[in-house]
Amino acid sequence: MNDCVILKGKKDRLVVQLDSNIDFSSLKDKFSEKIKQAEAFIGDTKIAIEFTNRKLTEIEENILIGVVTKETNIKVAFVFSEKSIFSQLPEGHISLGKLPFNNIKDVTEEGTTKFHKGTLRSGHSLEFDGNVVVLGDVNPGAVIKSKGNVVVLGYLNGTVYAGENDGSDAFVGAFSLNPIQIKIGQVIAKNPSTNVLDINKVKKTLDFEVAYLKDGNIFIEKFNKATLDHMVKI
Repeated sequence: MNDCVILKGKKDRLVVQLDSNIDFSSLKDKFSEKIKQAEAFIGDTKIAIEFTNRKLTEIEENILIGVVTKETNIKVAFVFSEKSIFSQLPEGHISLGKLPFNNIKDVTEEGTTKFHKGTLRSGHSLEFDGNVVVLGDVNPGAVIKSKGNVVVLGYLNGTVYAGENDGSDAFVGAFSLNPIQIKIGQVIAKNPSTNVLDINKVKKTLDFEVAYLKDGNIFIEKFNKATLDHMVKI
């Protein structure tokens, strides 16, 4: 039981070897105990963590990261873990042995994200301190206020504020990005068309568009590789 969680320090990461046989609840408790002990020599520095010897689900991985961030002052910059997505690839298509890591993701730079399922109708308001993802439409009269990025997997025809608290590197993405009013960081723009007030008259396409801030102006473009490269350079 004592060896169900083993921590090993490497030059660029903390390797966490997990027992693959015990139940997750017991594993989490032992991990909590071990990571608290490790805090004494790790301190509050930013580290990368690699989970090995056990395939974790997304939820299990988030729970363990939550233990680190909530119960210690250790800052997790990256997580390396084995994901099942590669096992879904056709056999022989890719060699896992050739991959440096199956999954690498940043857990701190983008902050937390709130997912909302369903359409935000007129009069609805959604506010969150991090990023917001809406799985549905945002109708005229609905308002989203986010301190991070806003992604709408539907039509965005309402009002949206991204990067509140001067998050000038924030962006807004949606299919048919046609907001009544949009604000990114401290820059605000209003849609001059009166058609935006009538949901039956607003444009509706399947093009995914992004709005971002550059040189003090809000740009709205179709999302493609060139747009992505441009946004990354800002």
